[in-house]
Formats: sequence, structure tokens, C-alpha cells
Amino acid sequence: MDLLNDRLDSKVPAPSVTKGRRRRIVLIGVLVVALIIISALLGYFIPKNNSSSSPSNVTISTSPTTPTNTSTPSITRNSAKKLFGYWGQSAVGNYVGPLGLGTRPIPASEQQKGLAYYCDLGYYDVMNLAFLYKFGGGDVHWGLDHSSLGRYEVDAAGGISANFEGTPISTDAFLQVGKDIQYCQSNGIKVVLSIGGDMHSPYNLIPGDGARLANIIYNSFLQGNSSARPYGSAILDGVELDIEKTGPSFTSEQVILLQTLKQLSPKSIFSAVPQCFLNGVGMDYNTGPVIKSNPELFDYVIIQYYNNPTCSYPFGFNYPEWTNIFKGSLVIGLAGDDTSAITGGFLNPGQLQAVLDQVYKDPQFYGISVYDVSSSNPSPSLPSTYSQTLRKALNGERVGSGYPPQGNFTTEHQWAARCAGTWGYANETCSLDSCKDNWSCADPTKMCFMFLQQC
Repeated sequence: MDLLNDRLDSKVPAPSVTKGRRRRIVLIGVLVVALIIISALLGYFIPKNNSSSSPSNVTISTSPTTPTNTSTPSITRNSAKKLFGYWGQSAVGNYVGPLGLGTRPIPASEQQKGLAYYCDLGYYDVMNLAFLYKFGGGDVHWGLDHSSLGRYEVDAAGGISANFEGTPISTDAFLQVGKDIQYCQSNGIKVVLSIGGDMHSPYNLIPGDGARLANIIYNSFLQGNSSARPYGSAILDGVELDIEKTGPSFTSEQVILLQTLKQLSPKSIFSAVPQCFLNGVGMDYNTGPVIKSNPELFDYVIIQYYNNPTCSYPFGFNYPEWTNIFKGSLVIGLAGDDTSAITGGFLNPGQLQAVLDQVYKDPQFYGISVYDVSSSNPSPSLPSTYSQTLRKALNGERVGSGYPPQGNFTTEHQWAARCAGTWGYANETCSLDSCKDNWSCADPTKMCFMFLQQC
């Protein structure tokens, strides 16, 4: 009250000798009041703001909608180099051991786990769903195969069914995958549909199939609408072409497929998965012509460096040639273990390090894909930590001593002089059987590799 009186008093005439003094007192009083008001306001607002946000050293976590892996990842993703994981085919169930087929059975309970489990490991940047294995042939039928989970089928009339090895099952299992997709995406992981797959799968491309398939994919897996949406409301981040056979219309229809999808879903990711083998003509026969004619359609290319011994380390690794074939981002496709690459190509940590020593600093090197997540992560019967090794390597850690420069380039005609269960197994042990001088081995479960003769 005194300060207010002083402020009022300053308007009353006063003797000239005290006038200056009173003016100073009023000014000081005003400043004091202003400081008090400012302090009060700060005291009120700062706590309010702090109460609505978390301190910088606290992380808020939410419970996932899907039961997932509860273990804490020992490493985290590095945004510079990507790790792509294939999910859906349960490669761990191939039942292939060092001595051939059927020698390493894996119990069903230890095979493919739910998609969210692998996303929770913290290794992967992108998950590829394998495979849309059936489509084309002039109508709108299609099929989705997730191996140990089952198949989701749509017939030419639009009828929907699901089965496991021919036995009808509920479509709820696929809806659960949709929830896992959304969970993975909420954690920054892209989820992409892989179409094609094995060359023996029942897919075909005849004139008109490219546009038809583009609309099926858009309506069933991307932003469109359809009664046939196996993953429910989940919207995938993109599509990759893993086409492993060819025909008169395959190239043109793949181009139309991608062009149509880019128009329908311009923000989606698009890629291709060629075999590394260049067939003497400078390209993979299947997706190679599309990559060569329309490179602008692809965000990146995954080169399959397994089941392709003529172009894989340590006997002809041809990544430098691919940097000239496609000028964009390149991903090195590897196997998750020996059984995931039955005809060879698995790289142990030393071989992996040798490959990364060659490519890591190349500006086109985008990352590694692993086929698949079931065979490259731990289970009681398969204590593999290969995906963790890949993640560490991509983060810049050394995972092995590396190997000397690779051997000479080989051709298919040189494979017929050595026999072994798998390429990796034979190369590591050198316990090679005697071989024949033709295309067959005494044991039909074994392959022949002449280039191992000096192992």
C-alpha cells in the first residue's frame, strides 16, 4: 500500500528540493513491483510447463499391443546402414544339416516366431514379408504364403480362404500379423511385401497382369480398400519384386506393375531382388531388364548373394560390377545360416568381415538383408546370433579378422568336380568326397564344386 501511495504522491506538487528524490523513489518502487510480478509469473508457469513434458533423461514407453520378446536388445540400429530381415518362410525348418537333407530336424515350437518378436530384437530397419507367391495368369486370383503360419488365398471370383498344408484354418492368424506390422511400424521399422520368391511358385505375368496386380496390391496391402485384406487395417510401407523366373511378358508387366503402383501410392517404397549372377550378358535374367530399363522405379536393389556360388565371396564376389549396373542404393543379400542357402553362400564372420572391408565405405552400399530371421536368431536347437553379428558389423564393429583376397571367378561348368553337403560346410572343413566329371554326384542331396579342389 505504501508503494501505491508513493506512486500517487508523485502526482502531487512538492517543493523543488525534494522533487527529484521523490521521482527516484517512485521509479525504484515501480521496478520492485515489476520484479515481484515477473517472479510470480515465472514461478507459476515454469512448473506448469515441466509437468507436461518428460525430463530429457527419461524415456516414456508404452506396452505393445502384441506379446513380444521381453529381452533387452544388446545393440541398437544404426541409421547409416540398414539391416533387412525376411520373415514368413521359416527357413530354420529346412531340415538341412551338413550331411544333407533331413539331418537337422527343428521342432515346430522352435521354428518361426511372430513378426513382432523379431522387430523387438532391435536389429532390423526393414522387414520383408515373404511371399505373395501366387498371382497372374489373366485373372485376379492371388495367394499369400507364410509357411508355418499358413496360406491366405483369393480365387478368381474373389472368394477368400485360408489353409495350412491344405487344412482349412482361421484368417485370424493373418490379422494378428497385421497387428504385429503396426507394432513394428510404431517402432520405426518399415514393413515391405515381397512378391514372387521361389522360381517354382505358381506365379505368372501375361499381358494385362501388371495393372491387375498393382490394383490388387494397392487395395489389399496398401492404402486402398478391399474385402480381402489379410492384415486387416495395417498398411504396408512398400513392395519388392523377388521375381525368379521369366517369360515373354515378365519384363513389360513388371514395369507396368511398378509404374501403376507409384501412381496409386507415390510414397511407398519399391525395390527389386535380382540374383547376383550376370549370365554373361551383364544382368540377371529376371528383374535385371527392369532395373536396366527403368532404374528410376527403384529406391534400392537387394542383390542375392546366396545360392549363387559363381558371383559370391570368396569365388567371384561381383559387387563392383553392380555399382555400374544400378547407380542407386545397393543391399547385399545374405543367408541366415548354412541351411538357408542349400547350394551355398553363407558367410561366417570372417568372410562377412572380408566382404564389408570391400564395400563398407562405398557410397552406394546401403546395407545387408538376411534370409531369414528364423534361422539367424537364437532358438534352443539353433543358438545362432548371426543377425546380431550383422547388426554389429553394420554399426561399424569388426566381427572377424577378414580373409585374404578372394579366389578366381568361376562358372557353372566348373561346379562338377567336387561334392559336398553345402558350399559353406565343404569350404570350412575340406573333407570332400571324390567327385565325378559330370553334373551329378553319387549322393543326390549333395552339390558339386570344382573350385574347392585346392581347399
